[in-house]
Amino acid sequence: MTSTDQQQQNHPEEQRQYVWLIRYGRTDPPLLENIGNYDSDLHYPDGIAHAKAVGERLSSGVDRGPHSIPKIVYSDPFLRCMRTADVVVKTLNDASGSSDVKPVKIRVEQGTTEWQVPSLLVDKDGKRTNPRTLEELVRMLPDTVDGSYLSVNPQGPDRSTACSDGGDDNISGTNGVGGCPPRFPETEEQLYTRCRTTLRKILNDVGDMNSIAIVGHAPCVQSIALALEGSASPEDCTALGPWSLGGMTLFSRPIGSGGTETKWTLELYSDTAHMPGEFRDGRVGQWSLPGFLRD
Repeated sequence: MTSTDQQQQNHPEEQRQYVWLIRYGRTDPPLLENIGNYDSDLHYPDGIAHAKAVGERLSSGVDRGPHSIPKIVYSDPFLRCMRTADVVVKTLNDASGSSDVKPVKIRVEQGTTEWQVPSLLVDKDGKRTNPRTLEELVRMLPDTVDGSYLSVNPQGPDRSTACSDGGDDNISGTNGVGGCPPRFPETEEQLYTRCRTTLRKILNDVGDMNSIAIVGHAPCVQSIALALEGSASPEDCTALGPWSLGGMTLFSRPIGSGGTETKWTLELYSDTAHMPGEFRDGRVGQWSLPGFLRD
């Protein structure tokens, strides 16, 4: 899905905080539900070119000025997201053109990890895929990963059948931070709550002065978009829908507004104007949570 004119709003006379939500591009091998590969890398050269196009669009300011350029990039720990974030961060840092500017780094955030459902994590042989640890990712991408960052909403223990309703989700994670962590298995409603919690914690951490980008899978970026849009469920918001490979979504709010309850403005949704070739129209690789599908 590409942007619409009424969703694109520039604010030349006021500074704003921007939150970019980004889905990775083409992977190799492609992810097939209930089959795998669930931790695939980006396709070379297509997926790398897609990530580069995202980074170039971010670094350009997209007619919104330098404050729209993210100072921090958060990423889901799965490889295709991390590789995308790595290319994006390197592109942003190269574009800054100054050694005096603090380089952008990747904060690996477990709270934005893949939807915790068997169809997206358990392969045809019954083996469940877990993402790499922070230590492994630092070794793999030493120039871009912030090894000192601790997830604000770290992975929690698996749910048992007895607690599958999510009633015990308000628990402490591995670094003592509590509240709605990602846990396997996870309903769509639990995913919304988890992503809303993660977003709130991230925004509390960065304040309202720094613009950020979050790289993730379609289920999580859809859920974060829902939280930013301010709706309790997709049924209450017709502006959100399926998400394309390489799609970029943008929300903004006035700087100095304070707090995470301030109304955000949706400016772009799953926009693919930066993508090359057949991916530009946004039809390739669209994916959606069931709740976002319309009749």
